[in-house]
Amino acid sequence: MKKYLLRLKHPATIIGITGYVITIISKFGITVDNDAIMTIIQSICAICVLLGILNNPEVTDEESTKGA
Repeated sequence: MKKYLLRLKHPATIIGITGYVITIISKFGITVDNDAIMTIIQSICAICVLLGILNNPEVTDEESTKGA
């Protein structure tokens, strides 16, 4: 379970889940501005990555410094 929760620290996972939730909500007949919500979520994820809150949990510090 902890492994799955670590995936929530990956921005692509958050953006993907948001897209699916918007699709499900739309299928229930609720009008949603898909583009606006996705832009907001992507911006929030980008800010969180810059602040170091979100990252790729599968890449260790050792692996990320290899390419530098």
